[in-house]
Amino acid sequence: MKEEFNEIIKSKDLKEITIELVEKVLDDNIGIDLIKEIPVLKSLIVVRNTYNSYTDRIFIKKAMNVLLELSDTNWKERVELTRDLDDENSSGSEKILMAIDNLETYEKCKVFGRLCKLKALEEIDLFEFKRLTKLIQDAYLDDLKLLPSFSSRLELIKKEKNSLIEKNKIYMDEFYPLIVLGLIYQEQGEQTPIEKVEPLSYKDRDPYYKGGEIEILYFMSDLGSLLHLFYNNLFPNKNE
Repeated sequence: MKEEFNEIIKSKDLKEITIELVEKVLDDNIGIDLIKEIPVLKSLIVVRNTYNSYTDRIFIKKAMNVLLELSDTNWKERVELTRDLDDENSSGSEKILMAIDNLETYEKCKVFGRLCKLKALEEIDLFEFKRLTKLIQDAYLDDLKLLPSFSSRLELIKKEKNSLIEKNKIYMDEFYPLIVLGLIYQEQGEQTPIEKVEPLSYKDRDPYYKGGEIEILYFMSDLGSLLHLFYNNLFPNKNE
């Protein structure tokens, strides 16, 4: 499959392929005229004929969901992407295929494809690519979509620091998945002063103490900041 995968990556016809065409190839419902018009479909047909189990079909569709996100890049940029991923253990194409194998949904494949596009366009470096790849593989995507809400809340809290009324707070239960994923972290703030409140008259309650609370502060980690920086690239459709 690696050879055919490379052929599709290098093809200038990648932008002509749609997921509907992929489905037709997998269903063996593609015409000769269309194959002549888009020659790279031959590579996809070879893959289908060689790997034809139900599991293989799913993997092929997953791989094509990744590649179709690269259709706006030119073939040189895509080739450079795979070269940058090469090392002594495996080729760049193999690394992409292995990464796809750890993506359990088509939606994740699309997000990973957009990440590959960022790397192909040199908007992120290799280290950032690897970190975000691992994050996409491990995360439940809806948890990642909490990050913009956290960032907005954080900005509102910063603006309220000099205000007498604080309406916005961050609750751990609300953003706990981001803590687990290492996108945000907690630190203890300063303890508020403890004050003894004396009764003003004999009718008032006995003296009591107030204060002593420790505020929990929340911050975005380096990984969280990296995801936030490219969030709109990876999740262009807010309703996805």
